[in-house]
Amino acid sequence: MHGEHFSEQELACHHCGRNECTQELVDALEAFRAAAGNVPVIVDDAYRCAEHNRAIGGVPNSRHVLGQAADIRITGLTGRQLYAIARQVPAIHGIGVNDYEEYIHVDVRPVPARWCYEKSGRQTAWYEAPPASPAGEAA
Repeated sequence: MHGEHFSEQELACHHCGRNECTQELVDALEAFRAAAGNVPVIVDDAYRCAEHNRAIGGVPNSRHVLGQAADIRITGLTGRQLYAIARQVPAIHGIGVNDYEEYIHVDVRPVPARWCYEKSGRQTAWYEAPPASPAGEAA
């Protein structure tokens, strides 16, 4: 699957080159881009084959393996700012915020889920980030 702004290659597994992203995820990424003001969204990781997911230490039931998740960033925005944009997209139910590397994980799971990442990359408990100031800086 691919969308108007997301190519097969950028959504494909870094190991095997297959792209098994669901259309629901691609549509959610397009909605995220629109909510961000149609600026380019960088996809660091989307679909992962099971072998690649194991090799990078992904959880066995990862939404990436199901083609339902992507790790994304927008140059110059913090994880907190990306989170605020993701919350505007009804199809995005899973959101993991990384304040250390300025990206977020988004997915289209059926129920809401929120978490954060530690500096090590491990998932940790969710916290509600303080709102960003109007200038986009942390409050």
